[in-house]
Amino acid sequence: MDDAHDILDTITDEQSRSILALLSKSELNIQQISDTLNIPLSTAYRKVKKLDDLKLIKKTKVIRTLEGLNESYYKNWIYEVIIIYRDGELSYKLDHIKIEDKIVRLWQKFSE
Repeated sequence: MDDAHDILDTITDEQSRSILALLSKSELNIQQISDTLNIPLSTAYRKVKKLDDLKLIKKTKVIRTLEGLNESYYKNWIYEVIIIYRDGELSYKLDHIKIEDKIVRLWQKFSE
């Protein structure tokens, strides 16, 4: 399958869309995603990996736990997904959140 089909399959998947919506509001690790959406941890890992591979979400930081394990945090990275069907072929365009938007969100977080 090519990326256009993968992206279409992913954004039509209810759990993946729920993860995207959740990560639009908060920066979370996979355990938090699993707990918040009440989905199995293995499913959360699989869906997050797919979303990350397709560049729909972005790993924002990695924290070393007291147990010595790395804990990755993720955030939604897309502003818009456009799927195009033309002449029997699927293509897509991703609009990522621009760095200026990230800076604005950061300042908003500091002002809270």
